[in-house]
Amino acid sequence: MKATSNRPLLKVSLLIGGIVVAFVLASFFPEIVLSLIISALVAFVLKPFVKFLEFRMGMRRILAILIVFLVSGAGLFGVGYYGGSLLIETIRTMAENFKTFPFEQKLDEAAQQIASSVGVSATFISDKVRGGIEWVKTVAGGAGESLLEFMVTLAIVPFITFFILAEGDVALKKLIQRIPNKYFEMTLNVLNRIQIGLIGYMRGWILDSIIIGILSMIGYKLIGVEYAILIGAVAGVANLVPYLGPVVGAVPAFLVSLTQYGDFRLVLPIVIVTFTIQMIDNIIVQPLCFAKTVDLHPVTVIILLLLGNTLLGVAGMLVIIPIFTILKTSAIETYWGLRNYQITA
Repeated sequence: MKATSNRPLLKVSLLIGGIVVAFVLASFFPEIVLSLIISALVAFVLKPFVKFLEFRMGMRRILAILIVFLVSGAGLFGVGYYGGSLLIETIRTMAENFKTFPFEQKLDEAAQQIASSVGVSATFISDKVRGGIEWVKTVAGGAGESLLEFMVTLAIVPFITFFILAEGDVALKKLIQRIPNKYFEMTLNVLNRIQIGLIGYMRGWILDSIIIGILSMIGYKLIGVEYAILIGAVAGVANLVPYLGPVVGAVPAFLVSLTQYGDFRLVLPIVIVTFTIQMIDNIIVQPLCFAKTVDLHPVTVIILLLLGNTLLGVAGMLVIIPIFTILKTSAIETYWGLRNYQITA
């Protein structure tokens, strides 16, 4: 009689190899992959509310989804309308004040004051400050473009999310029906673990942005920048794209400080606040948020984010942790299932 074998390591290696190949092929279409992942995460968040209306309230699934969408959309619209109106009015006020601000004159005066204090050429200081401002403009421009691309990607998320909520369970059931009986229980466990990991990532992502927004509000309030709460909120929303929040928040803080005090007295404090928040985010907040929610070591999170940025830029930073979560969970749970369920070849 021919002996049967399990060979869990070989099977896990083949599974992970197939997933990696699929992700490599998908990397040629990062916007599509990003939209699908975000849509799946949003669907995971909204699904409990849909199920409550469907099973507890006896509503049809489509009606339950529409109600959840309407309530969520109304809440987002209300926040966006109020926040957007306040933001537009603030920008309009800043623009009017900035038109009459003697930028070059104030810069030269500040350079002279610093030069007399530290014994350095005023021209040297002025050139360095102008160079720094140009760098900030470049970074802000790149951040704005990345944020705009991200917003365009988000525009199709509601449509994909709707179809995932409406048809996702049906498609999943059809997929599971095709799985051989000996792999059935193990597959359900793997899918459940992946779902828990992705929901954890979503929570960590949102929590990170909220913390950065609050830190920005506190930091700008402490150094005396007007509209600190609004600027902090902008930084928090921008931080949904990793690393952009503090930088995006620094630009309006700098412009507000110029029109508020009429000089460059808050430039250095703003730089310090921005750098400090960025370091806190990179070293403490972001690793801990994701480490707790997706069970990853903080150093692993940092390495993954750097790898994602190298491979796909901003899109890579957004999808690298969910992808790694899927790979890690699939490998660990599949290996555990093959060993404990005594599945033979």
